[in-house]
Amino acid sequence: MYEIWLMLNIVVEVALSVWPWLAALAVLWLVLMWRARGRDWRASLPAAIALGLGVAAVVFFFMPGWIRSSLGEMKYWVDWANLLGIAAAWGVAGTVLAWPLLTSIRKTRRKA
Repeated sequence: MYEIWLMLNIVVEVALSVWPWLAALAVLWLVLMWRARGRDWRASLPAAIALGLGVAAVVFFFMPGWIRSSLGEMKYWVDWANLLGIAAAWGVAGTVLAWPLLTSIRKTRRKA
């Protein structure tokens, strides 16, 4: 239980250290949502999910190298849970940002 609490504390501390970037990301998301209003959201969801899964996969394999570690050094289940959580968070962020963006740039079909 202590390891989970420690991991959550690390996540909170990292979020506090990058809060301006998180705030800018939230504003960007709101702008994208505003631009995509009134469009067909359902059509662009599969592409947004695929993009989010791609982001999660890239982060999963490259995050250890970015923090000067490797997958071989991850020997404890908390390390793997943390890596999966970080990759999932990046994947969700990619999906959440890509969905309104793809919706707003998708051409709407006109009825003839």
